[in-house]
Amino acid sequence: MTQYRVTEDSLRVFCQEVFATLGVGMTDAQTVADNLVEAELRGVKSHGVAKMKEYAHKLEIKEFNARPDIKIVREGISSLAIDGDFGLGAVTGKWAMTRCLDKAKRTGIAVATVGKGRHFGMAAFYSMLALKQDMIGIALCNSGPIMTVYGGTSRVLGTNPISIAVPANQEYPLVFDAATSQAAFNRIIVANREEREIPSGWAVDQHGQPTVNAGEALLGAVIPFGGYKGSDLAVMVEVLSGLLSGAFLAAAGGEQPAAKHNGVGFFFGAVHITDFVDTALFKQAVDELIASLKASRREENYGEIYMPGEKEYISRANSIKQGVDISGAVLADLQEVQKRYGLKSILEIITASE
Repeated sequence: MTQYRVTEDSLRVFCQEVFATLGVGMTDAQTVADNLVEAELRGVKSHGVAKMKEYAHKLEIKEFNARPDIKIVREGISSLAIDGDFGLGAVTGKWAMTRCLDKAKRTGIAVATVGKGRHFGMAAFYSMLALKQDMIGIALCNSGPIMTVYGGTSRVLGTNPISIAVPANQEYPLVFDAATSQAAFNRIIVANREEREIPSGWAVDQHGQPTVNAGEALLGAVIPFGGYKGSDLAVMVEVLSGLLSGAFLAAAGGEQPAAKHNGVGFFFGAVHITDFVDTALFKQAVDELIASLKASRREENYGEIYMPGEKEYISRANSIKQGVDISGAVLADLQEVQKRYGLKSILEIITASE
């Protein structure tokens, strides 16, 4: 399948125009575009512009609220409970995380939940907001039931991602961002769109049997990573982001009307480092930790040891220099969106290759 490389700027402008055309305010349109393009830059293709067609459709049918009335419904000294009003996840997520960070500056540590949320894209987009303020950021999210529990074969849990971002000094920040499934569900959607098989162990079909066929996997369920450990982590993310926020319980059946109405839940955390230890010393200690880990003895024939998020930072630097790689299938989706809404912006293609 042909691969294309497009300019970052044209991709960002294109995304902004899509959302603005569908009634999203300009600032919010920029936020969602930043979320999707940042995922592309970091190589997280499953949460990049491959989501654009879906987002546009859900805005059109009003499943996503283009202009949400986001509000704080409960507030404590170091806590916030927020009603996201079914707005685009990137909009409500950034709104909530920004206020969580502001509160942590005053209290040392703060947490925020968001109920009535919608798909919020790459979790690291929110945890990394803390890095600009020399803070530690945490982002969790639940989703509709698309993953099995350990030992089961039916859909009862979301893929429930976890992201933690930690500032460093000279080294790249440490940024962990992973679903609790073997692979993000969106990676299977992309594989199906591109007519590729998926690795063994990612999913089961609708009969509970292992499959490498992406289409069959979409009818079945994804599998937790690491056996019971990933499964149990997913349950705990469900508690913090689903139950604590008042969002639906995936395990109780996300297809039930009342449960579906309550949407997706988010959980954010922020740690003001200076309230615990000198920030400069902490960041230097992170650098030293990274250096010691990367210098450790390696397995035979193993290449470089990478830290959490390091490959994504390298991908980002390369994408900014060379352009953003997108598949022919994703480009076709974007062109379909462009035609459907009569957009003026044009994606600038740098190269195309088989």
